[in-house]
This record gives sequence, structure tokens and C-alpha cells, in this order.
Amino acid sequence: MPKVSEMKDAVFDGRNRGYVPPKKLSISPRLKLHRKGAKSVDPITYEVIRHSLWHVNEEHGATIQRLSGSPVAMYALDLNPSILTEDGEFVYFGPYMQYMSGVTDTQVKWVLEYRSDNPGIADGDMFLANDPWVGAAHQQDVMLICPVFWKEELFCWVTNCLHQYDLGGITPSSFCGSAENAFEEGICIPPVKIVEGNEIRRDIEELYLRSSRKPEAVALDFRAQLAGNITARDRVLALIGRYSAEVVKGVMRRILDNGERAFLDKLKRLPDGVWRERSYVECCRPGDRRTHQVMLTLRKKGSTLVFQNEGTAPQDGAMNATYSGWRGAIMVAFNQLSRPWRSPSTPRTTCSPR
Repeated sequence: MPKVSEMKDAVFDGRNRGYVPPKKLSISPRLKLHRKGAKSVDPITYEVIRHSLWHVNEEHGATIQRLSGSPVAMYALDLNPSILTEDGEFVYFGPYMQYMSGVTDTQVKWVLEYRSDNPGIADGDMFLANDPWVGAAHQQDVMLICPVFWKEELFCWVTNCLHQYDLGGITPSSFCGSAENAFEEGICIPPVKIVEGNEIRRDIEELYLRSSRKPEAVALDFRAQLAGNITARDRVLALIGRYSAEVVKGVMRRILDNGERAFLDKLKRLPDGVWRERSYVECCRPGDRRTHQVMLTLRKKGSTLVFQNEGTAPQDGAMNATYSGWRGAIMVAFNQLSRPWRSPSTPRTTCSPR
């Protein structure tokens, strides 16, 4: 199977194939991005803003839990809020459903590439999406994407993803194990502007709710997500008002740099090599008595990790994932494995890292 980089004629735009963000995003010049960040921030200010941004994200998730009234949000914790830079790089994602981290930045980058010109991205807008080819594990995982503007420049993004009760398909709850194709699994929505100028677009909302067997529950979930984004947006703007846009952006850049540095330091301690794992899925649809092989190969050389699924059985039925869902699943496992290591000589403490 050829690598993505070797498929010169293939277009990974989230339509016929899963969206794979290019190294350089194609963004309309009409959209002004805030890129100025302070080069030097004193250690105390850095820590105050860094922790403030983390707590903005925690409050964002708690707001959704309190307002949705959904057991999916309150007890299953099947949601995740995020903060991203103006060009879609993660600053923080929340302590909830971790695989959603792998499907968030792809959707923000898709919006930047395919919505920045028409219909445009403006202050007070939000985009709703659940398209697995753009970035979702399945259609029930609905993303609400909110740009944060400062002085007419796009400063950052706050987003959330929440598993919703029912968005159509041939089975109530939209878990359609017998589906033969994605069109039998429920409505598939690429990012669409559902909030414009801080007002809900009723035509788009009604189109989205009309697909559900439980429109009242889905409408409440949507409003909880809306409130979460508004809360996070207001908190970020308050930080900017207190410390300046350049200082807050400088802290965001430093968070990214520190995270990258720590990750690369961790990779240096891992030996180069190739590792493989094989598992099996027992069935792919009702009545199927076969097993289906799932393969993962990890190649590590220097500071590069390459994950490959060559050898996995061909897609058969609804048990599968697009690029972003597969990437999110990898991030869950790898984030756990790359947590801070403790050598045998390191004394134990009673405190656990976050």
C-alpha cells in the first residue's frame, strides 16, 4: 500500500478521501491572523497564564456537562474541549475522551482552508461538523468550532466535541452495526456556519435537528456546546484584556515549544527499531462469523515515528475508521506510553502528575 506522500494524484480534501492537512494551509488573504507573540515572558506571568488557559479548558468541559443534561456528557464523559492557535495547532485539549484530540485540529484546519473565503470566518461565528472524512470518529461526535478574534484578527480557536444521542441512520442512537455504507449511519455534515454574528442560524439548526429521532435532546446538547464555547471565548478575551494579546500568544507559543522539546527528549531515550502488533475484530456486521485482522507497525528512527496499518483486513461493513479517527486512537495510546517515566532510583511521592 503506497504512503500518502507517494500518492501524487490523490486529493485528501475530506470529500472522497479523509482530510490530511498539508504542511502549509491555503488560507484566504481576507482572513487576518494574529501572529505576534511576545518573545520573552517572565516566569511568573507565564505560569499564571499557562494555568489560566488550562482552567479555561476545564471550565469549558464542566459547562457542557452541567447544561446538556445528557448522561453521555455527565457520566460517560464522551466529550472534549480544546484551545488551538490561530492556525490550528493544539495548546490544550481537555481531560475527557482523548481520541477526540486527533479529530479536532483537522477540522479547524479544514475550516481555515475551505471556509475562510466563502462563507468566510468572522467574529461571532461558529461552525458545526460531524463528517468523519473531515475529522470525527463517527457521526454522533459533533464538533462546534469557535474562532476567537481580537481587534479584527483571528487570535485562536476554542472548540468542543460531544457525542450526541441520535443523528439519524437505520438504527436508533445511530450506532448502525448493520450499515453497508456511511449514508446508512446518519447525516454527515462538513463544517457549516451554524452561528453567525452571535446568532443561531435557524435554517441550519433545523436541518441538523431534522435528522434526529431525539431533536429535543440534540438541541439541548448543541446549546450546551454553544455555552461552553462562549464561556471559553470570554475567558480567553479576559486574559488578553489583562495581559495583552502579544503576551498571551507568547505563552501559547511557549507551551507548544516546551511540549515539543519534552516530546523530543523522550524520543531520544527510545531505541530505534520496528515494532508490530496484531489483533482481531470478531465480526463486522450482524451474522458475520469471521475474524478480521488489524495490524499496526511502528517504526522509530531518530526523532521520527511512523505508524502504518499495512496488513489490516480490507474494510468490510461499518467497523472501520477514517484517517482522523485512526490518528486519534494512536494519540490516546502514545500519550499514555509517553507519560513521565520514573527510574527505580526516583523516590515515590504522594502526588500524582496531572
